[in-house]
Amino acid sequence: MRAPFGLVIASGLLFGASGLAQPREGRRDFDALLRSAVQHYEAGQAAQAIGELERAYAMRPLPRLLYNLGRAHERAGDLRAAIDYYNRFLLTSPDAQAEAIAREALASAQRRQADEDRARAASTAADQQRALEAERVRAAATEQQRAEDDRRRQMTAPMHRRLTTPVIAMAGVTGAALVAGGILGGLALSAHSSFDASHQGADRDGAYTRGTAFALGADVGFSVALVAAITGVVLYFTQTPVPDEATAAAR
Repeated sequence: MRAPFGLVIASGLLFGASGLAQPREGRRDFDALLRSAVQHYEAGQAAQAIGELERAYAMRPLPRLLYNLGRAHERAGDLRAAIDYYNRFLLTSPDAQAEAIAREALASAQRRQADEDRARAASTAADQQRALEAERVRAAATEQQRAEDDRRRQMTAPMHRRLTTPVIAMAGVTGAALVAGGILGGLALSAHSSFDASHQGADRDGAYTRGTAFALGADVGFSVALVAAITGVVLYFTQTPVPDEATAAAR
């Protein structure tokens, strides 16, 4: 069992006073500090006891006071300071009984300190986990809000249809077919004029054949242009309108 606080102080006075003679007034002050420290310790006022023990130790650095300082710090909840004082006391090579008491106190303080460290580490880990979870929730909420804002901007932004590649291709085919039809139509008209102006049978037949072929080609060209134009218009107006990017970005 651990020795009572007051008795350890008494033992310190009995076994640590040799070679530290003081005037009677100084000894009275020292004894008064020890009695007051015991009273404060037993009343649960560890901080006051620590202050008085430190003053007493400054007056007479008795080894047993180191142990009592450890006890007082342990009661105050400062286990690291208590462990330090217990170790300092053990370095003074106390007698076997005092050493056993101090080692028991040291082991108990170290166990309690280890328990506190584990509890503190677990609490810190839990706090970090909660912080990470809260951050994930905030990030998810922010992303959801951003998506909602994007949808709202798209809904309110002016819509337009795009000139997609198929639409542009149909426009190109229409233009090319119109040009080809126009050229072939002009050649057909020229052949018709030659047919009207010719009086020989072979020339008239040749002009007629050319005119017929050119007219057929012009009809095909114009037909292709018409189909391509209709296809391009259908593709343009059946596509899904998209918001105006410049307007949406400005919002």
